[in-house]
Amino acid sequence: MTLYNQAKVLLHKYNGTFTRRQAISEGIATPSLSRMVEQELIERVGPGIYADPMSFEDEFLIAQLRLSRGIFCKETALYLHNMTDRTPNFMEMTFPKGYKSNYFDELRIKPYRQIDALYGMGITTIETPYGNQVRVYDIERTLCDIIRPPHVAQDEVVRQAMQGYVQRPEKDFNRLMKYAKNLKVDAKIKTYMSVLG
Repeated sequence: MTLYNQAKVLLHKYNGTFTRRQAISEGIATPSLSRMVEQELIERVGPGIYADPMSFEDEFLIAQLRLSRGIFCKETALYLHNMTDRTPNFMEMTFPKGYKSNYFDELRIKPYRQIDALYGMGITTIETPYGNQVRVYDIERTLCDIIRPPHVAQDEVVRQAMQGYVQRPEKDFNRLMKYAKNLKVDAKIKTYMSVLG
């Protein structure tokens, strides 16, 4: 198979962005990837990450691939859940306590850190606007996070998200209250739900 065809297959299979590890699992060696980059069949967008040079980069997927322990949270999660009309200026991600990276500024990441007991609570996957799967906190966890000090979202954002949640057919009030209790925002959540419900 020619380099062109190999690149085409990889880009199609992985929706325009793939890792070196994925290429190797498909039987494509690292030198072949380098030649594909030289021939501009693919573009190297980060260490071990390649994309279609003719399409828009999925910055959510690239951030997830480069910062694999990160979970999209807060207003970025609201955006991915279609719960806000605001496009984020930067991406918010939560990491395990003590996690460090030199990529935060380059990728426009606002990092938050969480103890293990809270870090893993409510993780799910969601499709980005480009059709790729990334890890994000579920909507119930996100609602708790946006009202949790010290990084509380603006009132308008919170109100819009809470109203949107109440109108969602797939809401889970029991899960919301469980998370709210664990995150110590149960009184605030009860207030919002009683006013909107």
